[in-house]
Amino acid sequence: MQNIIKSWFKYFIFVGFFGLCINLIYLAIPVYMMIVYDRVLFSFSRATLYTLSAGVVISLIMMGLIDYFRMRILGQAGNSLAQKMMPFVVKSMQKDAAGINQKGYGRGLYDLELLRNAIVQGHIFYILDLPWVLIYLGLLYIMHPLVGFVAIAGVLMVTLFQMLLKKLEKKRYTAVDVAFQANADFVGTCLQHARLVSGMGMLPAVMGKYKERYKKILASRSGADAFHSGAGSVIRLLHVAVLAAVFGAGAFVFFTDEITVGVIFASVIIIARLFYPFEQSLSSMKDSIDAMAAYKRLKHFVNTREQKNRLSLPVPEGKFDTEAVSLAVNGKTILHNISFALEPGQTLGIFGPSSAGKTSLCRVLLGIWPATAGKVRLDGAELAQWPMDELGKYVGYLPQEIELFPGTVAQNISRLQDVDSEKVIRAAKKAGVHEMILKLANGYDTKIDQTGKNLAAGQRQLISLARALYGDPKFVVLDEPHTHLDDLGLRMVFHTLKNLKHEKVTTIVVTDRPQLLVNMDKVLVIKEGQVAMVGPGKEVLGKLTNKQQPQQIAGV
Repeated sequence: MQNIIKSWFKYFIFVGFFGLCINLIYLAIPVYMMIVYDRVLFSFSRATLYTLSAGVVISLIMMGLIDYFRMRILGQAGNSLAQKMMPFVVKSMQKDAAGINQKGYGRGLYDLELLRNAIVQGHIFYILDLPWVLIYLGLLYIMHPLVGFVAIAGVLMVTLFQMLLKKLEKKRYTAVDVAFQANADFVGTCLQHARLVSGMGMLPAVMGKYKERYKKILASRSGADAFHSGAGSVIRLLHVAVLAAVFGAGAFVFFTDEITVGVIFASVIIIARLFYPFEQSLSSMKDSIDAMAAYKRLKHFVNTREQKNRLSLPVPEGKFDTEAVSLAVNGKTILHNISFALEPGQTLGIFGPSSAGKTSLCRVLLGIWPATAGKVRLDGAELAQWPMDELGKYVGYLPQEIELFPGTVAQNISRLQDVDSEKVIRAAKKAGVHEMILKLANGYDTKIDQTGKNLAAGQRQLISLARALYGDPKFVVLDEPHTHLDDLGLRMVFHTLKNLKHEKVTTIVVTDRPQLLVNMDKVLVIKEGQVAMVGPGKEVLGKLTNKQQPQQIAGV
């Protein structure tokens, strides 16, 4: 992430240069005050007054224009950072959500927006004005040492107070933000199960739990806001007190004829400008704290390293094999020493009881989860050697949990790519769902809502099956494709498997129904994450049948 920030260092330079211009032009005001009070008022020269006043007005207009362009540059800087960071943020969130050891970082885009807003609004660039604090203090010292010392003492006191305030508020606001996010996640989870909550009358309990947490959050936030308001009032009082002290010190030395009235007013104007970055820091303190917290989270969770482009490999024929594949999650072995090989067009049925590791094996076979040990190859190349974007074109996957996206049926089948009508219809016909889709309200243009649940579970599963077959993949994994299907839907699955076999598509089917294994070339029986049996389909099914018969007799 630091490399990305360095890439737009030019914006930083331009903002700093415009800040330099603004602060230099601002000095025209105290100079104007000095000349008017020390000379013009005594010379009674209206022409001089008009000329100086016009010059100051022009200077202020220029300062406003420069400040406008500075804000425009800050806007470009924030947008540039967001555009460069967004792909990395989304990829990192996707990798985390699909990974084995999830960190639960789902607020990456929100954090990126916080950082962008802080840059656009200039909340984190007031630091560029801090060097001018030293310059202004130097000018006040040149005007008179006593005035300079009073200003320096006042600025040091305000700086210490403000640093202490930021340190204390950082702890308060960070704790509140974490609690608020946890409560928002709780509500999000409840909304995902909205039908269950409504059906079982759980809404009062959900609301009670949320209200209890929210009440504590509001109390903490109110305390933090009250502390900020009180401390801010004290700091602003110090600003005014220092300004009055500088004015008093100027008046004191005026009695000894060491400075003029113009110098006194000029010193007050300078001290007022001197506190500008402090006032900006105070008013945007919470936004700055949130932005810095967001930056730290992005830096910790988001990988911004450019991945090396992998060599594009030829279109695979579908040869697939695994060699001693093992998988461990949090120190617990899920899969152990699984090996098999498939020639192009062969089919493999994976059979086993619940929690045997079948779904975990599917994720390893597709490269979603990296194997702890062993190798997974497609056409002789390990999955890690394939460019992931290219590999996806050759792979079809029907997950156990049905996942559709907001959009039309056609967009879902086309994997959210530009809809190719010919490919979409061909995939739907392969899955046997073309006629079913035509019977929907708007056919292929039927909208799927945010949850995807405006369609029946069986319809969603068959559309997901069509999506898995989009683009004529060479390797297909179907994880329990029968879960939500009736007899007609099951016949569609059989028809699909027959077509895949005919087209020589290497296919793996995970199931707990032996009838789906009848026509499989090979069957792998997995139990407790290990291979119990593997071999030709009919041979393994025969052994399973013989093994189950004595158990059934014993249970009678």
